[in-house]
Amino acid sequence: MSEAAPELSAAELAQRIDTFWLGFLQGEAELVQKPVRDQVEEINEILEASLDGLALEMSANDGDLQIELIATAQGSKDRFPLLMDFVKRAPPLKHYTLRAFRSRTEEPDFPIRMNDFELATSELLIGHFADEGQVGIEVKFDRELPSDMQDHARNMAFIMLDHVLGEYDFAIKVGVVDFVDEFSAEVIQATPLHQFGAVMDSFWTGALGHTGLFPNGEDSWSTLTLAFESDGEGNHAIVSVNDSANAVAARPDLGHAVELKLPAHDQATLDAARDLQDQIATRLELHHAGILSHTMLRNGERMANYYVGDLPAALEMINASVQSAPLADADLRSEFDPSWSKYFEFAG
Repeated sequence: MSEAAPELSAAELAQRIDTFWLGFLQGEAELVQKPVRDQVEEINEILEASLDGLALEMSANDGDLQIELIATAQGSKDRFPLLMDFVKRAPPLKHYTLRAFRSRTEEPDFPIRMNDFELATSELLIGHFADEGQVGIEVKFDRELPSDMQDHARNMAFIMLDHVLGEYDFAIKVGVVDFVDEFSAEVIQATPLHQFGAVMDSFWTGALGHTGLFPNGEDSWSTLTLAFESDGEGNHAIVSVNDSANAVAARPDLGHAVELKLPAHDQATLDAARDLQDQIATRLELHHAGILSHTMLRNGERMANYYVGDLPAALEMINASVQSAPLADADLRSEFDPSWSKYFEFAG
């Protein structure tokens, strides 16, 4: 596979997406007449050449004139922004409907067979526990495995987890995955894989508190003091964590972390930085466009970290706010962080 795609600019990627969909639209009437297998092979050969890491799958039978397309990044979080833009920029199609990410299977229990070895979801027991804001899981095979099939069975288990939990939830909500002979003491309960989706959903919103609902009223905050030995004796940082933000952690529409650093080398600049960063938070939270997750005061700078959905709109608003202040030496950065790893480095 080519490694050129990650180095392309956003404008170049958008152009490649539009070019792909233009070609798809022009050939749609001819494409839909072909066997499903031929359709999949043809469109993915073109897609891989221009947008490495993405693929299209089909849910259809030969002869169907209405076909569901599933765009997937094969579980790679790094490709999720590209995938979502790919789906967003798709034109209306006559014979195809399009959705992003492989969804959960609706089968209550199912086997898969690979290399003459069959494994059923009911033969996998899943133990779950809290893992720094995510769901940690331990996988135990509820059957004897041939010694030469251990690694193969584990690879199959990952595929089955992807099918049962869905591509997005498995990649974003699940943290560590360990294969065990016996469950550890931190495991809360063991569940057959085909029943685990509902168990994980309940744990996500209940025990972990990720309800998906924006907090009402005053936010609750915690303060941490951290020492950094590498920076010399006595150097430390003060981190303030918005505990209330945990409710919307890892929401699919809040996947971009935006970091704004402002000078705070004395009381006057600290007050100015805090006021501006709080004003930005208010504007974002007012329309549920984002939330201030945590701040850090260190080395004469105050950093505020926001999670937003519409990244271009958020950056435009924040830049405009900074310029109208105005504050010198503002540093604005962003990254895709759908699991909120920057937040959970300090939260909880």
